[in-house]
Amino acid sequence: MAAAISFCPAAAYADAIIPYMVVPWGQVFLLPLVVIVEAVILWRMLSGSFLSALGQSFVANLASTVLGAGLYFATLPAFGDPLFYWWFKGGFATKFIRNACIALSFAVALWFVSWVSESLVVARMRKVERWRIVLIPCAIANLVTYVGLLALALVYQR
Repeated sequence: MAAAISFCPAAAYADAIIPYMVVPWGQVFLLPLVVIVEAVILWRMLSGSFLSALGQSFVANLASTVLGAGLYFATLPAFGDPLFYWWFKGGFATKFIRNACIALSFAVALWFVSWVSESLVVARMRKVERWRIVLIPCAIANLVTYVGLLALALVYQR
């Protein structure tokens, strides 16, 4: 595992909120786990059947993953070099602090994209009249999984 991390480009290593970029097979294990955790939260907070919540969580997470990846790769050419140069060559703090800052900034941006897109998908799949009904449950579900992913990323970052 450590050997795989040492050969990764700095950008992939710094993008710690997406640990499956460092460990490509990680998405095979992480996405289903995220779907299940978020389904449990949606099921408990919005009621309905668990299988329905599981299906909604799966579709919502696929949509937000595709959207997040598209935004990530669309914006990386414009912001990637200046951002990574500033963070890695910057004179403030230690490398660990800079890596934590960039991981947190990615986490916040991707959490927001996930929250909004998944809320829209879940609201549409549940056929609710006002999509605001699902905003808080989706925010909590995404917050729980992002905190878990961030903790996992910090373990990988060592």
